[in-house]
Amino acid sequence: MAVRLNTDKDRNKLAFLEHGLGARKDYPHMLVLEDFFAKHGYNVVNLDATNSNNASECSAEGITTTGHYQDLEDTIEWAKTQSFYTEPFALAGQSLGAISVVKYAGEFPKKVNLLIPCAFPYYNYNEQELNSFAKEIIKNGFYDKVSKSTGRVLHMTTAYVEDMRTLDLTKQIKKITAETHVMIGLADNEKHIKNSKTLYKMLTCEKQLYLLPNVPHDLANTPETKEAFENALKNIKTN
Repeated sequence: MAVRLNTDKDRNKLAFLEHGLGARKDYPHMLVLEDFFAKHGYNVVNLDATNSNNASECSAEGITTTGHYQDLEDTIEWAKTQSFYTEPFALAGQSLGAISVVKYAGEFPKKVNLLIPCAFPYYNYNEQELNSFAKEIIKNGFYDKVSKSTGRVLHMTTAYVEDMRTLDLTKQIKKITAETHVMIGLADNEKHIKNSKTLYKMLTCEKQLYLLPNVPHDLANTPETKEAFENALKNIKTN
């Protein structure tokens, strides 16, 4: 698994970032997050999850929500051996990465003091809210997701949907104690907007919801949406 470290010996805080489905650490929205944390005194670990279109290994089985989460866990375990490691730390992620960071913050609430889930797509399995490619997987047994930026194909199988059916973050969300900033673009999928709002309502910690006009699922794919995303992050006060 590949990670990029943005560190400096004079920084004394730590943040982990995880991208979304089939993405990579170098996507515009991930770079915006990395820059935000670095400017606020954080050492940043920006990871490339496995089974995606990036520098990490990819298997024939393809990506799953659980596998994506386990990559975050593995990265944090590795970071514990490094000199920059400190607790509590910050977590931020987009889409599938947002699911991962929310789950981790609920599983280990004492370890996380700042949480930024962006474009959070779903918190449990709902047959009525399946996206188009999940429906294709159920129908055909697979789906080949083509990366818009690289042209590479991510081969997704029934393992993805079967894994989705096990997801329910209701208990974890209620255990989160970190200051949490939920961000969703209003040009995103209506179901994603609904689930991001539901996440916000379910949280019992200090929280803020950001509804970003004209911003799509990938948050920073144009100069205008990047600016909107960056302006939202500026409202977050870090210690």
